[in-house]
Amino acid sequence: MKELLARYKYRGDERLKTVIGRMLVHAYHLSQLEQPKVGSDPAQKIITFVPVSERRMLERGFNQADQMATELGRRIGVPVIPLLNRSKHTDKQSFKKRNERLDDLENVFEIDLSRLDIRSSTAALHIYLVDDVYTTGSTMNQCAKVLKAHFSAEVVGLTWAR
Repeated sequence: MKELLARYKYRGDERLKTVIGRMLVHAYHLSQLEQPKVGSDPAQKIITFVPVSERRMLERGFNQADQMATELGRRIGVPVIPLLNRSKHTDKQSFKKRNERLDDLENVFEIDLSRLDIRSSTAALHIYLVDDVYTTGSTMNQCAKVLKAHFSAEVVGLTWAR
C-alpha cells in the first residue's frame, strides 16, 4: 500500500485513482453499517475532501484527496462538494511527530461555501470527508471541527490507508 500511495501521490501515477476509488467504496459501505438509523427521513449525503495548499498543488499538479473523493462519488452516486480551503501552507505531516502535527494544523482549514449553500436544507446532513492516509487523525479532526462549526452534520472520515 505504501508503494501504491507513493506512486500515486508523489510520482503522479494518476491512473491509480480508479483502484483507490474502488477501495474507498468498501470503506464507505463499512461506514454505512456503523451509522445509526435516525427517523424515517433520509439524510442528505455529500462528499468533501481535505484541501491541499497552493504550493502543494503546484508541486504535484493535483489533489489526491479531491481525485479520490471524485472517484468515490462517481461510484456511489453521492455529490462531491469542496467545502474546505487550506488557508496556509504547512510542511508535510509525514515528517512530523504527533504533537507537532496537532499544533501545526490549528486554524489551517476554513469553510468555503462558494459552490453550494446546503444550510437551507432541512434534511439531516452526512458529510463524508475523504483523505488518503489517517495517521494521528489531526488532519481529519481539524477539518471535521471546521465543518461541524458551520453545519449541523454528522462528519464521517474516509481514508484509503491507516
